[in-house]
Amino acid sequence: MNFRRIECFLAVVDAGTVTAAAEQLHVAQPALSRQLKTLERELKLTLFEPQGSRLSLTSAGRALVAPARRLMAEARSFDGAASTLRTGSVEELVAATTSASLRSFLAPFIATTGPDDPRITTREVGHFEMTEALRHGCDLAVSPAAPDGSLATAPLGQVPIKAFVAAGHEWARSGVAALPLSAFEGSTAIIPTRHSASRYVLDDALSRAGITFPHVTECDDGQTILALAAAGRGVGFSTDRPRYGAHPILVLDGQGGDGRPLALPLHVAWLPGHFAEETIAAFAVRIRAFLLDNGITVAE
Repeated sequence: MNFRRIECFLAVVDAGTVTAAAEQLHVAQPALSRQLKTLERELKLTLFEPQGSRLSLTSAGRALVAPARRLMAEARSFDGAASTLRTGSVEELVAATTSASLRSFLAPFIATTGPDDPRITTREVGHFEMTEALRHGCDLAVSPAAPDGSLATAPLGQVPIKAFVAAGHEWARSGVAALPLSAFEGSTAIIPTRHSASRYVLDDALSRAGITFPHVTECDDGQTILALAAAGRGVGFSTDRPRYGAHPILVLDGQGGDGRPLALPLHVAWLPGHFAEETIAAFAVRIRAFLLDNGITVAE
């Protein structure tokens, strides 16, 4: 089995057209088409069929996508392990993460790494897609979702879920820094969708407190939630750091003002036995310290 042909197959799956896939792989379109035809002859299967200007997977092609991704992930892991044994160091790590985590702290952390550290690249995935990402080529995942029991994990701390209001709001003018969740009852709320792990933390706290919001706007992007709050469209709830002049308020779990901050637990996860397991675990310790030093996480 030729791994290059498997790579070409997956590139067309992801790009949708041979032209786009060829650009991504930096090869000529006719050469890529030949690789696909050769793969189909070797497998004695038709993998694609034309559908307008795009290629659509046949039922056989669809069935082979997941095994192909696993195969390429294993090949990459094999190459990485061989390189580590040969050189005595890990050259590169691919981290799966959400866009919010990438913006808030992972990219700033990567900026602090030095020439002797592995090169960290990232792949943006959804909150609940981390395990699949690890099985499809990522070396580690920085995740707010509960860890899969089959994974090795290290805790990074708790990221507070803050409420954000416009600069002209009375709480902002008074410099309010923290409020119990009950204080937001009756507010127009701008909250993450259920694609976000923070939504489940917020929903659970609201349910326990018996609190409802009369009007709710759902949004997948934390920065947009902050922008809407800054524009006075409601109280935004997000783990993102303050922007656009929105005033942040720590949300305390419970009815009184002495509850713990409502927070989202973060973890680093990786597949047990990974060739760079020690390096990943060491990076987890450094990321945890970076988060604490920069006030991104709260004390547990």
